[in-house]
Formats: sequence, structure tokens, C-alpha cells
Amino acid sequence: MIRHGRGLSAAAAALLSVVVAAGCSPVPEIGEATTEEVYALGTAAAERGDHLFAIEAMNRVLSRSPLHELADDALLWLARSHQAMGEYALAEEEYSRLPTDYPSSPLAPEAAYRLGLTYYDQSLPAALDQTMTERAIAQFGLFETEHPDSPLVADAREKAAELRSRLAEKAYRGGELYLVLKNGASARVYFDAVARDYPDTPWAPRALLVLARSAAADGLPEEASAARARLTELYPDSEEARAAALETSGP
Repeated sequence: MIRHGRGLSAAAAALLSVVVAAGCSPVPEIGEATTEEVYALGTAAAERGDHLFAIEAMNRVLSRSPLHELADDALLWLARSHQAMGEYALAEEEYSRLPTDYPSSPLAPEAAYRLGLTYYDQSLPAALDQTMTERAIAQFGLFETEHPDSPLVADAREKAAELRSRLAEKAYRGGELYLVLKNGASARVYFDAVARDYPDTPWAPRALLVLARSAAADGLPEEASAARARLTELYPDSEEARAAALETSGP
């Protein structure tokens, strides 16, 4: 996590305390302030939601003292402020810079995680383009691989699971569209892909049930039976498995 106040002088720490306690805008003139004081004002501004000032302050820290012990913190704050303002391309650039510019920084795991968050924030509903969804999943996976001991891994996994469910829904809706178009064969390709590629989502058992129904309706009893068997084996306690059992048991 960002190391709040790491390395601050007594004067800078006192300045930060005063700004935070006052809850008001910091002095806008930062030209004469020390690097530590500018950083302190910038963090206070970011935490207060004044991201424009925070960006100005952190850029000042980085341009004036790129090798300062607070520089990696400043870069992470800069990226976070861009992200908070919806300036995702700039946030992505700054998050990606941190491990390159400061390879020994302990903030690298957080930067990798937050890069995934920039994609996550841009992920669209299932009916729309899923490019950012796929990027977020890939970045969260890379983050977990490279930083398995980070306390942020659990949250990354949770968000990746949410996004995988979104991709599964998109594929499932594609299958439904083909059913509406009376093209059962194409629909079953989509439903089979949902069950195969996203078995950990709630869309998988739904897809297997509809796949079985579609195959049965098209006079393909063996394909229907195979789909029901997969459903029963993989999701025995699901509502879909119970529905399939009732449908095959007869009146």
C-alpha cells in the first residue's frame, strides 16, 4: 500500500496534519515548498478528492526530485488521481511506469493491481464490447502470478470472477439469440462454449440445461443426454440439474 508519510520531515508531517485537520484547500502556491512539503500537500489533496491539485503536486515532486525516496509514492498517487478523474489512459501509463522507473519499489504490487482496476473501471455491460473486461482479467491474473503474497490478491480474484461471469453472460446471450433465430446448432455452440470456458460461473449450468433442451427439440437425444449428464455431474445441487431430472423423469 502507499506508505503515507514515509520519510516526511517533521515540518512536512506537521503541515500535512494541519491541512488534514483543517479540511480545507491547501495553499495553492507550492513553488517555494520543499519536495516533502509538496508531497504532503498532494497526498492531503488526493485524500480529500482534490485530484487536480494532487496531480499538480505529484508532477512537481517527480519533475523536481525523481530520485527522492518519496518519488515512487508520488507516482502511485499521480496514477490514482488520474484514475479517480476518469483519465484512464494516463493512469495506465503511470501505473505501468512504476516498476520500470522504480524496479526496487515495494509499491510495485499495488501498481500492478491498480492497473487491473483501471481496466475493471472501464469494463462495459455484457451486451457491449468486452475488450476492457478481458484486459482486466489478464492483468489481475498477471498480478496474482507475480505477487502471490500480496494482500490484494483476494480482491483481484473476486473481481476477475465477476468479470468472467460477464464474459459468460455475453456468450450465453449469443446462444439465446440463435435460438430466437431458430438456429439450434449455432446456439448450442455458444452454450457449449459457456460450459467449457466458464465452468466457475452461474451461467455454466444454465447453458448446459438449455443446450440439452435445444438438442432434444432438434431430435438429437444422444447430445441432449450428454449435456444432462454433464450438468448432473458438475452441478448436482443446482436448480438446473433438478429441472433436468424432472424433465427426463416424465409425468
